[in-house]
Amino acid sequence: MGTLINSTILIPLIPFFTALFIFVLLVSFNRTLNRLTKPVTALVTLSLLSSAFISCFDYFKKIEEELVLSKFLKFFEETNLVIHLNLVNEKIIIFFSLIMTLVIGFSFYKLPRKKGYVSLMISLGLISSSVMVSILLIDFSALI
Repeated sequence: MGTLINSTILIPLIPFFTALFIFVLLVSFNRTLNRLTKPVTALVTLSLLSSAFISCFDYFKKIEEELVLSKFLKFFEETNLVIHLNLVNEKIIIFFSLIMTLVIGFSFYKLPRKKGYVSLMISLGLISSSVMVSILLIDFSALI
């Protein structure tokens, strides 16, 4: 059961590292990457769907525990950050990931894919990651 809990750290990290990877590629190969809008959209979408899949897996396994970040990351050693993993948070993350996937799909079909499109995908990935972190840090089951 402990390894399943540790895999929940990947929920916000997958979209974050995907957006960071695309950003590094954009800085390195600016002209080329701005033309590759379909693979960039697919990468961001797959990262959000994989986060939703991990959260869905935790939801169906009915995993409800708290994960203290100071045990895993030395950067948070002096803080009291706790990831709350419960059924309500998992439902919110699944719903949010699917909504962001729909936003990305809508952006792909409706927006012109010129110079700022890849930057938009990077920002959507980073925003998704930060919202997922904030969802995991708040205990929504205590509010209900």
